[in-house]
Amino acid sequence: MRNIILTFIIYVCAVLQAYGSQPLDFPSAEGASVGIRIVRISDGKVIADYDSERLLVPASVQKCLTAATAQLSLPVDFRFVTRLAAYGALSADGVLNGYLAIVGGYDPTLGSRFFNKREAFDIWVATELDRLGVKCMNGDVSAIPSDIPEDALSPYWLLEDLEWEYGAGCYPINYRDNSFDSKEGRMADSDPAAVLCDVVTDRLAKEGIAMAMDAEMNYTEVVLPEDLSPIKVWRYFSPDRDDILKVMMHRSDNLYAEAMLRALLLPACDVRDTEVALVRADSAIVVQRDLWKARGIDLSRGRIVDGSGLAPVNRMSARMISDILHSMARSRSYAELFPIAGRDGTVRNFLRRTPLEGRMALKSGSMTGVLCYAGYMLDKDGRPTHSVVIMVNNFTCTSTKVRSAVSTYLNGVLVSR
Repeated sequence: MRNIILTFIIYVCAVLQAYGSQPLDFPSAEGASVGIRIVRISDGKVIADYDSERLLVPASVQKCLTAATAQLSLPVDFRFVTRLAAYGALSADGVLNGYLAIVGGYDPTLGSRFFNKREAFDIWVATELDRLGVKCMNGDVSAIPSDIPEDALSPYWLLEDLEWEYGAGCYPINYRDNSFDSKEGRMADSDPAAVLCDVVTDRLAKEGIAMAMDAEMNYTEVVLPEDLSPIKVWRYFSPDRDDILKVMMHRSDNLYAEAMLRALLLPACDVRDTEVALVRADSAIVVQRDLWKARGIDLSRGRIVDGSGLAPVNRMSARMISDILHSMARSRSYAELFPIAGRDGTVRNFLRRTPLEGRMALKSGSMTGVLCYAGYMLDKDGRPTHSVVIMVNNFTCTSTKVRSAVSTYLNGVLVSR
């Protein structure tokens, strides 16, 4: 009888903790859904927990999962590869009687304004053709694949998001962040491969490699001759894995996240130099789920449909994200991917002028009615001391007021630790 009573008391305490008055103070807090979990890294002691098993919309803090999976699955020197193939015959006087094919490899950094210090792809193409001795081309510049994969744009993303840069799809050939400037802001480009072909063609003309035939360019019906091998294949490499992940985490870049999710499948693809390994996001998500299941974390309890967190149907719990952070806490390289609150990235204004400024490495996530933070508290040497997850959904006040409440809460719980 005593054991039954004790079990009942423990159950009641758990219910009160999960469903009692939530600890964040902001207007409309009563109707909001909140999940909190703060754990000390050294011994796993739970410092704070509120309804941490509740499944909530994670928004961009889901990128913490994408980054962790990439670090566990891909070698540190992993790089995306875009290939350039020259087809036809090269005459003694430098005329290429054939065409160029750009073979996609899902590189999200190709022409990206966030990696603008490396040699531009179009200049690299012109340089390599010059080294080969090409002075003139009787052909055009084509993209492989010529059609757009059906999952380039997630079916779970909101239609109104697809016109903006943050809703740009992930294609075998990505270029210039799959976006362009307009009066309204950065808009999504639905055919980055065509843009790249145009840019390369213009660059060749500027560098003196003439197009001898004034042929109409066609980006949608590229057919490679089955009996013709390329006379030369070049490889253009992206920056290394963690360089890409750091931009993804600091800028909360959705394209980078979707590409890194698909990258989980690329090392296992056995394709020829002129073939594209078409990989699907849903297949990569299965690989991701299996990896974490083997590490004792069951992602199937939630719902994950993309790599960026843009889909409003994604669901994760604070406990789930906390467990991922805790499992990665010994990896200095993982913690270094996060922007520092009050200084960097999307959290550069968060916790500023508070005792926690500069002491927390955090990823933020937001959409209408959603504000989340996940990451670490750091010691003076930059090592994680606590994993921190705070998720707020379904609020109706301004996000500024929720952000202020989260700041007050974190300072109250962590400053003395």
